Amino acid sequence: MLKKSTIVLASCALLSFVSATGFAQKMAYINMQQLVTSMPEAKRAFDTLQVYQNEMEKDGRELITDFQTQVAKYQEMEATLKPDLKELKLKQLEEAKANIEQYRARMEQRLAEKEQALTLPIITKAKKIVADLAAEKGFVCVLDNSKDIIITATCEDLMPAAKQKLGIK
Repeated sequence: MLKKSTIVLASCALLSFVSATGFAQKMAYINMQQLVTSMPEAKRAFDTLQVYQNEMEKDGRELITDFQTQVAKYQEMEATLKPDLKELKLKQLEEAKANIEQYRARMEQRLAEKEQALTLPIITKAKKIVADLAAEKGFVCVLDNSKDIIITATCEDLMPAAKQKLGIK
């Protein structure tokens, strides 16, 4: 009985030693945000998004200019307007203001959708490169340190290898 216990304990100790030394799992880290923003595709996507945003803002400024013109006309005529017409003009101004707010909300939504459409392929490419590097170098886990994750000194930084694979200097 004692002999069996000793063999079991020795086996457990050996297994623990082997798993702690010979089969240690390798981990690495990378700043995905920095990698993605350093990709040439990201710069092109940002420029495209900026142009799209500027076009939408121009349309929004036109709505605001029209509204301001309507307000100025109303203020000029307000003293001479009959109550029913005054109420109608105020209602029109409120509708114009509501249209501006609706446009602003639609603009923000469309801008977010455009950003998603432009950045998703770039992020997917970066993730694939990192996954390929992890497999190539035998890492079981890669942490993204752009998310405030604490990295220990025993982790390898994959940023230089990822940039090299993407052809970024």
